[in-house]
Amino acid sequence: MDRESWLKMQKELSELYELHESSASDPGKCRTFNSRASLFLEKLEEMQADDIADRVMDILAGCSPKDFSPCDNRLCTKGSLERLQERIKEKLEKS
Repeated sequence: MDRESWLKMQKELSELYELHESSASDPGKCRTFNSRASLFLEKLEEMQADDIADRVMDILAGCSPKDFSPCDNRLCTKGSLERLQERIKEKLEKS
């Protein structure tokens, strides 16, 4: 993949991270995060960024928006998003 694609991926992942952090007590934002992460996964698959797509799929597997209680996997998802950001940063440094 070219550098421009990695930069776009980095930007979108950063936006997802911020959305996730702001959704801790807002079920509507939590559902928005889930929906946007699904669309991001689709883009990754189209770009054939399989290693990143696999990690996003793992995040979605544990993502279960709830209306009246906090997310059970919030910290796990946060850590996964941070690791993905680091992985993309490394790929940008190599390109």
